[in-house]
Amino acid sequence: MLDDEDLTRFLRAFEARAMPGVEPRPPGIVLLNEKGLFPTELGRLVSSLQIAAVLGDAPRLAAAAARLIVNEHVEQRFTPLSDLDAWAQAIAWAVKEPALSDPAALDSASFRDREEIVGAACLRLRKRGFRFDIAAYGPRIEGSARQQIVSSVEGYIRLLGGLETVNQLLRAMRDANNLHDGMWLFGEVGLGLYAAKHPMIPVGWLMSLALRNLDKKATARKPAVAWASLIALATDFAAVHDCQRYSSFEDMDLHPSQLHRTLASSTLWREFFTLPQMPTQAMRQVLDALVGVLTEDDAHRLGFAPSALVSEIAKLSETSTEDRATTFPRVNAEQALPLLTRLTQGAAERVNSGYSDPLAAQGRTQDSVLLFACGRDQAITLPRSFLAEAACEFVFGLLWSKLGPRAGDVVGLTMERAVATACQGKAPTVLSSHPYEVRGQRFEFDAATRDGDRITLIETKGKMLTRQSRSGDMFAFFRDYTDSFLRMLSQLVRHEINLRAGDTPLTKPAELVDDFQPVKVAVSPLSYGPASDKALSNAVVRSLVGAKLTVVVPDKENERIIADFNRRSAKILDDIASVAPKEEGLVQLFPYLIDVFWLDLGQLLYVLDRANTVWDAFRPLKHITFGSRDFWTELAHAERGGLTTGKWRPVR
Repeated sequence: MLDDEDLTRFLRAFEARAMPGVEPRPPGIVLLNEKGLFPTELGRLVSSLQIAAVLGDAPRLAAAAARLIVNEHVEQRFTPLSDLDAWAQAIAWAVKEPALSDPAALDSASFRDREEIVGAACLRLRKRGFRFDIAAYGPRIEGSARQQIVSSVEGYIRLLGGLETVNQLLRAMRDANNLHDGMWLFGEVGLGLYAAKHPMIPVGWLMSLALRNLDKKATARKPAVAWASLIALATDFAAVHDCQRYSSFEDMDLHPSQLHRTLASSTLWREFFTLPQMPTQAMRQVLDALVGVLTEDDAHRLGFAPSALVSEIAKLSETSTEDRATTFPRVNAEQALPLLTRLTQGAAERVNSGYSDPLAAQGRTQDSVLLFACGRDQAITLPRSFLAEAACEFVFGLLWSKLGPRAGDVVGLTMERAVATACQGKAPTVLSSHPYEVRGQRFEFDAATRDGDRITLIETKGKMLTRQSRSGDMFAFFRDYTDSFLRMLSQLVRHEINLRAGDTPLTKPAELVDDFQPVKVAVSPLSYGPASDKALSNAVVRSLVGAKLTVVVPDKENERIIADFNRRSAKILDDIASVAPKEEGLVQLFPYLIDVFWLDLGQLLYVLDRANTVWDAFRPLKHITFGSRDFWTELAHAERGGLTTGKWRPVR
């Protein structure tokens, strides 16, 4: 396993190459080790060396030599960097190769966009006096330097004023045309081969800090200068975390050694660049379904009439706007929304009080806040899509706090009812919460539809991504991932196995089903962010073939989490092998996973609402990915490219 200090070890070996007695020897002779480092791990080291070279912390020749060595043996494993002599010999060989021995050629050699951009951001931060270093896994900004940067960013927001910063960020998003059918587009930009590459503004993080400082009034003497300084510093800080994509081809094929870091990077990207959101209509469908699921006993335990709460949330949504924050007198809100005011104690006076660093997502409390206090007399709501998501998170939180174990059943039934209602009239056969037995074993379709040979299987799970996971605790993430997506995928594959055996209510006795290719949809109540991006989630499953994760530092709880993950993923892959297409006897995972989607409930309800049929809901996003890792950006690109024409109704 690559160690963070391996970059320092490589540079020592680079210096040692010129020592007397070091004989240049090809890497194929001195470096290959079947139990050593994977080429993908060395590829990360090469990237970090190139960033260090841009920053001036490593010679460009050292980075070029590392790249040449890795390229020589892309299918082999390498001896650890602790073997200084072997690496010194291989580096001595590399620097004498024609590609590196010509100084002019070396000077003209360019690094990838990623390394140049991240290195330049590091250089700008260092020139501003922030101290940090580059290790094997990239830039490390820790301790006082990290605190200084975060404090400086928040200082600019206080100068500009919290509300003004919120408005400025939304204005910048609108001006960039990052709004489609009421949903904000937070996806990666500039991914095309010839598109201009640049780091993104961390809108999600800045919005969270602005909401933390809503009580601060604008005091900047030169607001334009303060705004430019804020954006420059925040963008550089986000860039040096190296979690942004600069090509649409990134993460399409993952090696198991990349899995942990890729998922960690996607989680960090979510915290920097996005905000949770849901279509307003989907929110209303969810809340209407909830009212139908809750019993009188539930309402008694909750202490309020669910229909009254839903009515007040709908009224607040109608008062708000699609593309701006809405400000109004707090007294008006308290009079118009008495139940909501009681349950929330009115407009939230202080949000995100324990949050400033994007790695501290556990302290971010805004996601379930509907009304934000803005001074003593004013309150604001965020645009409707953010408000809709907050409403669902708030209501789900109420259920868990008031109903205890019963809340799990309520959330599950609510999801199933909302999905079934959305499917009605869009397929001749719609099954919801439908049990069936196969050889004495009980199964249940959460939702399933059939239209001729077009079958869609939908599995829901009430497990949400915890704040602990979002704060970078990857063992917590693997636990949540196992209990949500992997569990749902396992159930979906088992339904398909039963379907192909003719053992489900979707088929008739003796019906031929070999050619059926059902679409399989896993649905979480709220978003898992880029981890559920179709391209990445499918790449993760493919990377697990023949792989087994292990815990490096012994810990019983972490070992249990990873053991559960390994068991679940191994069982899924075994089951998929029985139904996936094969070529020359080999299972073809890629075409199988094209028919697998992982969506949150709002995303699913939106595509079902827009589509002519249930089957058509998924066709525009089935074969094509734009690499943006944001569902709403993918959808907007597909729609603007005409992929939804004839399958979805036009935007109203």
